[in-house]
Amino acid sequence: MSTRITLSFAKLLRSLLNEEVNAASFSSSNKKMLEQFLKDDVLDFRLIGSRQRKIFCADADNLRQYLHNKFEIPALDEYISFLESEDTQRSDAARAVSDTKFRKTSVFTGFLLNCYEELSCELDSSPFLVRPMEGTFTFVSAYRLFKIPPDVTVVVVEGHENFREIRRQKYLFKGLRPLFLWRYQNSNAIADWLNLIPNHYIHFGDFDPKGIHIYLSEFKTKIPDERGQFMIPPELETLLQKHGEKGLYEKQKKYIPLIRTMNDQKLLPLIEIIEKYKKGLGQEILIR
Repeated sequence: MSTRITLSFAKLLRSLLNEEVNAASFSSSNKKMLEQFLKDDVLDFRLIGSRQRKIFCADADNLRQYLHNKFEIPALDEYISFLESEDTQRSDAARAVSDTKFRKTSVFTGFLLNCYEELSCELDSSPFLVRPMEGTFTFVSAYRLFKIPPDVTVVVVEGHENFREIRRQKYLFKGLRPLFLWRYQNSNAIADWLNLIPNHYIHFGDFDPKGIHIYLSEFKTKIPDERGQFMIPPELETLLQKHGEKGLYEKQKKYIPLIRTMNDQKLLPLIEIIEKYKKGLGQEILIR
C-alpha cells in the first residue's frame, strides 16, 4: 500500500462526500496527501477570492474506487473506526484495510486490456491470445514482458464505460486493429509500457480541458517520440455545440493556460473549439 492515510485526513475525506471543505482545514502534515488527490483528479477545488481554496469531491464513486485501488481501503467509515480503536483485532483490520499489516505494496501493477478482435500477442516470449469475452477484461501484470503485433494500435481509454462498451464504438476505429487499455487512477504502467514498444497509440479521453491536460501531462511528456495522438472525431464540433456542458468548462477552465503553455500544435484546433463554445464534452457521447 502507498503512504498510510492519517485519521484526520480520512475524516476530511468523509466530510467531502457531503460538503466542500476549506483547504486550510488540512494540516501541514496532510498537505502533501491533499495535493496527490488533486493531481490524480480525485478531488478538485475552486478559488474563493484570490487565495482561498474550497476543496470538493465531484465523484464519490471515483473517490471510493481510488481509496480501494491505491490505499487498499474498501470502506472509509470502517477505516476511520479502525484507526480510532485502540484494541483492534486482525479481523477488524481486514474489513477496514485489505492489508492487515499495512504492507507498502501496490494493489495493481499493470493494466486492463479489452478488444473486439482477438489478438495474438506474447507474454514472456510465450504465445498469449488476448480474447476477452464480452463483459470481461484481461489484466496484464508482467507488462514489461508483454508484446503485441506491430500493426496493432494501442488505444488508451479514460472512461470505464467507454472501455467496457468498445463494441459499440467500432465505427471510430475503422481500418485499425485496436487494443484498448483502461487508464485507471494513478497508473504509470501504461506510459512505461508504451516506451518499451514501437506501436502507435491513441489517447481516447474527454473533450474538455482536464482531458487534454491528462494526455499532455501523463503521456505526451513521458513518451518523447511522435507516435501518439489525442483522438478527435470528425463530428466533434457539432457534438460539442449540441451536447456540450458549460458547467464542465467553467469547472475546468483553470487548465486552459496550462495546456496552452505545453504548446502541442495538433491540439490547438480542439482547444479553440472548446473555447469557442465554452463547453466540455464527455467521451461517453460516442457510445452508440
